[in-house]
Amino acid sequence: MRIAHVVTYASANGAFGGPTRVAFAQAEALARQGHAVTVYAGTPRAECVDMPQDGYRLRTFPVRRLAPFGGFATLWPTGLQRALRSDLERTDVAHIHLARDLTTLPAALHADMMRLPYVVQPHGMVDASSRPLARALDAIATRRALRNARTWLVLTDAERSELAALASARRVVSIPNGVDPQPLPTAEGRPDEVLFLARLHERKRPLAFIEMARMLSERLPTTTFRLFGPDEGEGAAVTRAISEAGMGDRLVWEGALAPSETAKALAAARVYVLPAVNEVFPMSILEAFSAGTPVVTTSSLGIAPECERYGAALVTDGSPAGLADAVQSIYSSPSRRHELREGARRYIAEELDIAGVAETLEHEYELACAGLRHA
Repeated sequence: MRIAHVVTYASANGAFGGPTRVAFAQAEALARQGHAVTVYAGTPRAECVDMPQDGYRLRTFPVRRLAPFGGFATLWPTGLQRALRSDLERTDVAHIHLARDLTTLPAALHADMMRLPYVVQPHGMVDASSRPLARALDAIATRRALRNARTWLVLTDAERSELAALASARRVVSIPNGVDPQPLPTAEGRPDEVLFLARLHERKRPLAFIEMARMLSERLPTTTFRLFGPDEGEGAAVTRAISEAGMGDRLVWEGALAPSETAKALAAARVYVLPAVNEVFPMSILEAFSAGTPVVTTSSLGIAPECERYGAALVTDGSPAGLADAVQSIYSSPSRRHELREGARRYIAEELDIAGVAETLEHEYELACAGLRHA
């Protein structure tokens, strides 16, 4: 089967975060199943490529900003839509990693006009918003893209409800993010380091991580607290807070980290802390599970109940004090570290194996193609 995946943005610094990593992981898993997969995305001008990557083809196109607001939503990938118009004629199904933007919405509309079956996976990015830009895009494109998709691929029931407020679905299927099961890496010999790995965005709450580090500075006197991530609005506040904490080189922001380096960074940490709120299914947590790194996070995440059910992560109220106590408990209890690692391993094996995700996608693609033939 010839499959096109379209995602908003791909860059060396991983600025768009989880949706891009999900698209790449799915493409790699589908390629291993024998499918011909191409991933299309916008990218910084200096990073444009058309090349094989992990068994699939990656095509990226230079973006330019069409408005001085809107973040990724107002980036226009020059040449991407033209390439899609040509390539989709030789494609069996399109998988649109849908957002309210000028990359994925036009791609969905192109597929619809060409009567190419497509599925959408919004990753929690399309909600019932009252923002003027969102309302305009919904009226022009979002509702149509959702209404005419063969399947909605959703992460949670809450996401299903958000989408249903915008359009009616032909078919809705729950699908998790996935990772490759790996032999559990050793926990011994790791640097004495607590890690934050996410965009420096208000929702990710890097300032809560810094306050947590300050609280732990005397309780864990040899520990380093390290932040990795591109600046998405909180960079100046993070720099100021680090300076005010007065912890020297024990508390540092290292800037953005290339996606190819995230697994290594996670595997080198003693604990991974993601203080984010209202995230649905953070890929960085799954990657920490795979790396055998104990995770501390917050109860507002979409996967918090599953993390607790498997004993895969310590779920807190998100306060700096709660995060600090959870990190200290991992440091002080070898049995707690072992339980978290084993819980994460079970969670991956039973629900998060990327091979199982690929099988679900194959089934949905086949249904989408059959449904269009019989329409």
